[in-house]
Amino acid sequence: MQYRRIALLDKTDKISFELLEQIAKAIQIQLQRDVSPKWDVSGEVRAFRTFGEIPAGFWTVTVVEETENKFNGTHWYDSTTNIPYAQARLTDWVTQEYSQNHLTKVLSEEIIEMCIDPYGQRIVRGKDFEDSTKEVEFLVELADPIANPSIGYYINDIFVTNFIYPSYFNVTHVDGTKYDHLGLLKRPLDLFDRSYQIFRRAGQWFKAFMVQGKIVVRKSSEGVPLENEESKKVLQIIIGALILGFLLFFARKAIKLFGSKNTKRQLYK
Repeated sequence: MQYRRIALLDKTDKISFELLEQIAKAIQIQLQRDVSPKWDVSGEVRAFRTFGEIPAGFWTVTVVEETENKFNGTHWYDSTTNIPYAQARLTDWVTQEYSQNHLTKVLSEEIIEMCIDPYGQRIVRGKDFEDSTKEVEFLVELADPIANPSIGYYINDIFVTNFIYPSYFNVTHVDGTKYDHLGLLKRPLDLFDRSYQIFRRAGQWFKAFMVQGKIVVRKSSEGVPLENEESKKVLQIIIGALILGFLLFFARKAIKLFGSKNTKRQLYK
């Protein structure tokens, strides 16, 4: 069993230290009580006021105004020191409660994923989403397949992420098997709406997304599909019809305007 030491730090000056401590304690409970029995990792999560207070041997997770990759959260490692780290972006949403829940869920996700696979090397082999006769390599990211922002649970009033179990990568479905902590996924390699799974095919990285009940596969560089191709076509048709309607409307107005001017000129000749 691996034991991780995580330091939680706020660089925005917008999170009270009391709240930061509550977040750290909740995620530590999640790591030790919920994650540890299913995955080979445990550890401690502690809040600190400054970098100078953080003891040696801790991996730092910081709350920032903007992450280095522009995502809500990220975890990777410093190539010079080989030390893992993570970041979570503080965003302003409609309500303070939603903003806090969004932040704590992202922190929970990045911390437990960093604890499981700090160097992005944990791979499980399985069947390709698009061709079940072929084998691909799935990256083990605990929260990605159920990454919907509204899916999680509370620990001491702190909202934390749902996460998958090792059974998620099973080859076949067995009735009664639980594939994630909240029991929302029904089969191996299932994806929740607005969620995804990263995998490698023939040396290239891809993402499989669940979009409107269908799995859509994209190269990692192509970004998130916001709707399926049929929806795009429908949207294009609607936009085209609206533009055409506006053009016809203004054309009729112009014809009436110039027609009335020509009529007046003929009457006064």
